[in-house]
Amino acid sequence: MNYAVSRRAPLCKNIPGDAGWPGTQAWTQLNRTVGGRLIATVPLAEVCHAPTYSEAACDDLRKQWGLAALDAKYPTEFMSTWFQNNTCTPLTDPSTPCVPGDRAAYSIDVRSASDALAGLQFASKHNIRLVIKNSGHDVHGRSTGKGSLLLWVHNLKSKKFIPSYKSSFYKGPAVQIGSGVSGSEAASFTSSYGYRIVAGSCGTVKPAGGYTQGGGHSLLSGIYGFGADNVLEWEVVTANGRHLTATPVQNPDLYWALSGGGGGTFAVVLSMTVRAFPDADASIASLIFNVSKAGGVDKYWEAVQVFQEQLQPLLDDGVVAEYLITNDTLTMGLLIAPGVKNDSLASSMQPLVDALTKVSPTLNKDSMSFSVSYWNRYIELYETVVAPALAAAVFPYAFAGRFLPRKILQTKSTEWHRALRAALSDGRYYGSFVSLNVQNKNRSRLAPPVAANAVQPNFHTAFSSIVINPTGTENLDWPSAEALQNEIQNKIMPILEKVAPDAGAYKNEANWAQKNFQQAFYDGTYPKLSKIKKKWDPEGIFYGITNVGSEKWATDAAGRLCPI
Repeated sequence: MNYAVSRRAPLCKNIPGDAGWPGTQAWTQLNRTVGGRLIATVPLAEVCHAPTYSEAACDDLRKQWGLAALDAKYPTEFMSTWFQNNTCTPLTDPSTPCVPGDRAAYSIDVRSASDALAGLQFASKHNIRLVIKNSGHDVHGRSTGKGSLLLWVHNLKSKKFIPSYKSSFYKGPAVQIGSGVSGSEAASFTSSYGYRIVAGSCGTVKPAGGYTQGGGHSLLSGIYGFGADNVLEWEVVTANGRHLTATPVQNPDLYWALSGGGGGTFAVVLSMTVRAFPDADASIASLIFNVSKAGGVDKYWEAVQVFQEQLQPLLDDGVVAEYLITNDTLTMGLLIAPGVKNDSLASSMQPLVDALTKVSPTLNKDSMSFSVSYWNRYIELYETVVAPALAAAVFPYAFAGRFLPRKILQTKSTEWHRALRAALSDGRYYGSFVSLNVQNKNRSRLAPPVAANAVQPNFHTAFSSIVINPTGTENLDWPSAEALQNEIQNKIMPILEKVAPDAGAYKNEANWAQKNFQQAFYDGTYPKLSKIKKKWDPEGIFYGITNVGSEKWATDAAGRLCPI
């Protein structure tokens, strides 16, 4: 289908109070067009501020604040604490009024392509900022914007199992899911047919959203690659109002860009079709050690270095590991080996355990609480261990991402670990690590990418994707939050960047103010992505911080989005 979307001269986007802001009649007509599913924004935390303060309601909201399970249910709530600006939260002075801040002004509960089209046309006609929200996990605030019209795709819940997908680029089982289907929902649905798909560890993340559009790492990436590597089709509505499908052979440039080039950048995604793989068994391992067990601070950091170096052969066999490193404790909560029996995994990990014992005799299986368990089906592991563990995750005010390239671990391991120690030394920060190798021989044999895509090349060569998080930053006042953002960007991260200056970072798990984001997040693909962006969205209606083309826009003092 082809629709006409009107165009305007490049002016600052209108916000409430501007002369160009649409009146009540225009909003009423839009509401009729979308079947009464236009939602005016009322922040949840309004119950925590005068004159609508309710002690009981506010106390209940505080207990859930920042949880994805809460934010996903409401169109204009989101997890990124920084972009809430301390405006209308349950953590600030209840005597102050509730100010919407950076929240969208209105949302459309999108249930069809025509709803998305109506939003695109309205935003273009009235020169209003347009944003897309799925689950609210976006760490760069791309699913919000002052005075914006928000396309809320949360309720696009279609699911379809395709036993035999046939095309020139793939033949086999597949699953089509709407943009509003969560990872847990997709995993459960797919498993009912005896299959599994690549999805994120956090069950509330929605695979067809920014997860896969940004690349998408998974506990299964060691054998199946990134989420974007498995996409067969994207169903979208483009900036000029076309409702179309993008595949490796149909609109292939759009397919390439959507598959790893960044969420909310090139089109409104309605659904995604991906490869499905037979569900099978998996083993998992965990361990923990600290300064005390290692016999001192120096021994502890020596053990941290040995631990990461000894992970390499395991990753080369398709294992994926998730672990935390603080200034005094390493906690590997989950190392997953798909298709491996527990005794085989224990045997494979013995060299790692032996190497740690050489560092310090007090580091052994018993002292490190080393354990291995076996699951008959991956879905059972995911639903029992993985998803529940991340359900309580809350974003801090500021954090930053960084890759540890395999070549740095192989050639500058001591120097890099010395830098990590310096960054974490005072206990105010910790590192969250995902270690994997998507180029290992098992992955290449089992599931090479469906087609070429825009997943950032520096992730392909990374040993780990790391998120450096602050500790104990709940309920900061705004000056303290700004100081934290400044410190992590200008003091903490440069310590790691000095050792690996061109390492880059995973675009879905990094700081919104990342310097030279074009190289860090897109690693050589940015020129091609820019050309595709210009072709499919010449007016730049799809904007998000650090997205392709975002350097052409900036916000003014009032929060308006303006062209540069």
